[in-house]
Amino acid sequence: MKRFVDNVVIITGGSIGIGKAISFSYAKEGAKIVIVARNKDILDKTLNEFISQGIKSSHILTIPIDVSKEGASKIIIEKTIEKFNKLNILVNNAGVNGKPGISNLHSMELYDYINNINVRAVISLSEEAIPYLSKTKGNIINISSISSTVPTRTTTYYSMSKASIDIYTQALGGRLAYKGIRVNSINPGFIETSIFTKSPTQEGTNISEKEMIDKMMETVGDKIPLKRFGKPDDIAKFVLFISSDDASYSTGCNYLVDGGLKVIPSSLKSLNFKL
Repeated sequence: MKRFVDNVVIITGGSIGIGKAISFSYAKEGAKIVIVARNKDILDKTLNEFISQGIKSSHILTIPIDVSKEGASKIIIEKTIEKFNKLNILVNNAGVNGKPGISNLHSMELYDYINNINVRAVISLSEEAIPYLSKTKGNIINISSISSTVPTRTTTYYSMSKASIDIYTQALGGRLAYKGIRVNSINPGFIETSIFTKSPTQEGTNISEKEMIDKMMETVGDKIPLKRFGKPDDIAKFVLFISSDDASYSTGCNYLVDGGLKVIPSSLKSLNFKL
């Protein structure tokens, strides 16, 4: 039996990587999905791919928009309600760890860019969604990172932004519990996505996603207790579980999904290598 029939789910950053896996997983489980992403071409490609795999086009709404832009949150919620008339789950997945063209990894420009997307947009969209989620006793799932607890040399501001999301998740979970809205975060470890090749230290190189993952695996793979990097589907499955009735007693929690990396203190030193 499909778990999310008649549910409406918004997924930001939902056209690639972890977000794409989350979007498709909800759709397979019967949900109507709203995929939000900046790149319209990739968004259209993802839409066509989902339809070719049996997802009804009437169950998908795509919104090409930058979540950090002023007014974006209101537009996303308005379009969702106009199309599907309700909202059950919000997945704040959109995030960045750097910005093309910025070589100074400690500049205020980079700090503002990362925090506008990773923190401010999450808060803004969550606040816009709350009135509708209260009607459905819904869920907010924030995609954080293991980096929230272990900063790396080249991603200080990214780590700070994810730490903010962890605390925001806890605080919002407590604040919204009386409304019947649950709020949790998922903190992935090393996941095979393009975020590796978008690392600030890889700008200007021609290294492929596979080559970068192989390089990373050689460097830190043996420090991960489960001896592998995660797949986007590993995170998607956990997101669906946390937002399902099977996890109805969970709110305000930060869930590490990292292959056991955090439970072996010595392995965390490997997070501070230079890519």
